[in-house]
Amino acid sequence: MSMPIRRIERDFMINLLYNEQIPIMYLHNREEYIVKVEKYTKDKIYFKSNRPIEDLAVGKIMDLIFKYNTLSVSFTVEIHASERSITMQETHFIGNMPEFLYKNLDRSYRRVSFPRDMEVQFILAGDQYILPFPQVSMVEPFEETDAALAGTLEPETRDFNGILAAIDRWIKKYADGYKVALFKDESSLSFEEQLIAKNGKALFLPSMTERFPSSKTATYPEKYLITEEQFKEYLKSTGVNPTYFDKAIAHFFDFKKEGGIGADLWVPLFFQNYIIGSIRVWIKKAEKVPLDYKVIAPLYRYAQDLVLALQGQGYFDSRRIKDTLITATGIDISTSGLRFTYPQSAIATAITLQSTIALKLLMPKRTISVNVQIVRSYKKRNTLFFGCRFLDISPEDMRFLFEYIYGTPFTEPGTSLIAGHV
Repeated sequence: MSMPIRRIERDFMINLLYNEQIPIMYLHNREEYIVKVEKYTKDKIYFKSNRPIEDLAVGKIMDLIFKYNTLSVSFTVEIHASERSITMQETHFIGNMPEFLYKNLDRSYRRVSFPRDMEVQFILAGDQYILPFPQVSMVEPFEETDAALAGTLEPETRDFNGILAAIDRWIKKYADGYKVALFKDESSLSFEEQLIAKNGKALFLPSMTERFPSSKTATYPEKYLITEEQFKEYLKSTGVNPTYFDKAIAHFFDFKKEGGIGADLWVPLFFQNYIIGSIRVWIKKAEKVPLDYKVIAPLYRYAQDLVLALQGQGYFDSRRIKDTLITATGIDISTSGLRFTYPQSAIATAITLQSTIALKLLMPKRTISVNVQIVRSYKKRNTLFFGCRFLDISPEDMRFLFEYIYGTPFTEPGTSLIAGHV
């Protein structure tokens, strides 16, 4: 596995590149360029190329590699500025000081700039939607056990009103009332709805005196519940000064007690990565307090059934993405994976870490279809970057891709083209 070289060793290596004028290789559009460090400062490196490099522009990402003795080292820089010649091509350019250099590179092929005449498209798995509701990065299914659901669920029904009727009959044993709310948009949400939408978890208040559940007092499924710490984090995100957290929490519970609420529970309704509504359950009669935590697992199941019923009735159809083949912007590529970008949007947020998506690589003489796993994602300005690894590229496609992106005959991994990092 590639190992990052941190600051002290990084600074030593950069100084070495400058003092010994070690050649650095840059492979772009099937052409190999040799660059050297002219000078450097705390946050910038000044480079000179042995010949003009096409397509250099401010903001472009360059993947560079050099060898020192038997050690191969790679790093990435973003172009800050360049000096243009009369042919509008570049021999001098300035990049940022990289945060890391990488050594002990993986035994595969190195990453190069995305070719100009290649196009990348990704295919969203199954039906995808753009909805005006809050999103969470990952939805973790509630781990239900037969014991947790025993005797609580009625025979399955796919009818929305039938599920509501089943909830109504069941919840009376535990609470005084309940309400199912379907969100209209993010701007109309209550404080509690915003809280569960922000965290993607249920808000469980078994009593107004016990307040937030804790494993110190009972066996609660905390993994799916908003904790006091997360409650405070949300207060902070709304602008509340941390010195007033305790007062704000006290006011929150006092307000509920004044309204006659003795226990409260808000369970999110998930559809894909969206939170589209909630089931609220409450207790007003003192003799029923505290609310039994055993109601949580069945409510999560009922919430899932409600969403499936809505989908079956076509509730989301008007927001479905009809064209699932979407063009992205390629950044760099190797025969083991690539990196691409897409503007921040509901489509981009549908691509989650460790998920598998289908890609098409379109070239003048060939189109390669391959499944990839998203192994890295990050945001820069209003753009999301995705690093992915090929899962099932065929030997014939790999050979073609190798010769296409490197401009040389195919060679086995671990030769002169040593890996970069995703």
